[in-house]
Amino acid sequence: MFKYKKMSIYLITIIYFLITIIEVIKYLLFGNNLFGLYYLYISLLIIFLIVPCAYNYKKYYSSARISKLIIVILLIIFDSFILEHVLFKSMGYVDFSKDFIKSIFIYKNILKPIIAFLLIVFTTFEFKLDDLIKKSVVNKSID
Repeated sequence: MFKYKKMSIYLITIIYFLITIIEVIKYLLFGNNLFGLYYLYISLLIIFLIVPCAYNYKKYYSSARISKLIIVILLIIFDSFILEHVLFKSMGYVDFSKDFIKSIFIYKNILKPIIAFLLIVFTTFEFKLDDLIKKSVVNKSID
């Protein structure tokens, strides 16, 4: 099971990295847009959080890994669905942001949420709540 989980987190990381590279290339082909800048900053932050989780993946439970994966999931959801609405309400000018959003629609609204869903499934397999509760109950009953 460990081997499959390790390969799946590697695969998720590589796919996310490749999608982000495609988005950077599309961003460079468009004119200046504020949405693309913030969107790619958050994607870069996600990469900096997920790559160490995949590279240093160990067999045993790690609360730091779980918390990083939860942060990554929340950032992907924010980046894909919420950032657009927040940014357009606060912008006082028009740029090429809407054109950029149309060009990355498949990556932003379909592929990245699928990756977030896969990370949710992966995190639920990682987070063995019942084992942690049993260990804490056993430790408290011994004391």
